[in-house]
Amino acid sequence: MGNLKPTTYMTEPKQVIVLERHIIKFYDETNYSSSSTDNIKYYNKAYISGDNNPPINQIGIELFENNELIASCLIASDGGVTGINENSILISYGGIVVCCGNTVFKLTIPNLNLEWKTVSDTSTCFGIYYLNQDYVVHGELEISRLDIKGNILWQHSGQDIWTTEKGVDDFDVYDNYIVATNWEYSRYKIDFNGRILDMYTVKPKR
Repeated sequence: MGNLKPTTYMTEPKQVIVLERHIIKFYDETNYSSSSTDNIKYYNKAYISGDNNPPINQIGIELFENNELIASCLIASDGGVTGINENSILISYGGIVVCCGNTVFKLTIPNLNLEWKTVSDTSTCFGIYYLNQDYVVHGELEISRLDIKGNILWQHSGQDIWTTEKGVDDFDVYDNYIVATNWEYSRYKIDFNGRILDMYTVKPKR
């Protein structure tokens, strides 16, 4: 476990999660090339979703225990670019769930083994949230409910993309329903079975 080759980064990680025993760091690796001999970065595992070569989206992950690097991996996918943010990663059921492009990846802790990967949007997954014991994925074109094994239970498309120009207050999960706002500022209230309960127009925030 202690002979992993560490990666060398010119930039800081985009996200750092501190757990009781572990520190997990996430890096934007959009320009990483696995076939290059000039790489200064090294990952012990790679999990790919899609057929593009090179993949459009790449995220590097390092896991440390007692300040020692014990696992690293690269996840990669097709689809639009997903920025690493507080809503794109969950610590869940003994692992981490990460949005990368059009795919959600579930990795184990601490070994960063792949449990499952699911293409959850036609374009891009913006974020993932708990929905009771399952997950709901806020995608650009679909809202998707996944179970804990990554199976899609339902998907809901809208008349426009599920975000706004400012990307503020465009998706929330409440006790009994989801609220999602599209590009035209049509706001949908959706129950946990994917049924539309209400739809109305809101004014954009300045």
